[in-house]
Amino acid sequence: MDNIIDARGLLCPKPIILTKKALNDNAVKDAFVVLIDNETSKDNVERFLSDNKVEFKTEQRDNIFNISVSKVKGKIVNSNVEDFCTIPVNKPDRGKHVICIKNNKMGFGTDELGEILIQAFINTIKEVEPLPDKIVFYNNGIKLCLLNSKVVDSLKELENFGVKILVCGTCADYFNVKDKVAVGIVSNMYDISQTLTSASKVVCP
Repeated sequence: MDNIIDARGLLCPKPIILTKKALNDNAVKDAFVVLIDNETSKDNVERFLSDNKVEFKTEQRDNIFNISVSKVKGKIVNSNVEDFCTIPVNKPDRGKHVICIKNNKMGFGTDELGEILIQAFINTIKEVEPLPDKIVFYNNGIKLCLLNSKVVDSLKELENFGVKILVCGTCADYFNVKDKVAVGIVSNMYDISQTLTSASKVVCP
């Protein structure tokens, strides 16, 4: 089969993102196969497909899971991939702490320096262990999640590592930028409050 989605070596949510993209891609006809080499991602992709009522069949060959997916013409899958992502409990590089970012600058004083510092902070999160469980953005902080942000790629990379990113929906409405949010889940104050109160600790740079 020509339509092969190679998700080997990738962690959730990347295999689900690739599967969803193929389902919604008009260039992918009728059916495709997703290749996965770890059971957690396999289970997550299967749950994503089942919940979206997409027919599939899984076979294991030489420690590789081959998930054959049948497409339905014209059907668009809009589910949030993060909702289907589970991370192994023994994964060593993620903690239960939450990073809370409320400004697009870090510290007080010179704005230019503050912007440099917050960009450097976000760009280096992936280098520090353990990774946060979630990152919450609100007030001016949500501007770091917009299309023109210099840290969008770093935030997307963190999502690929399993870090959930919550963007305050009220703030996005206030700044009239909801259509420009390029990474994370546009969330609400209930979920943000629950995230902060249930965290083992909250880090506010």
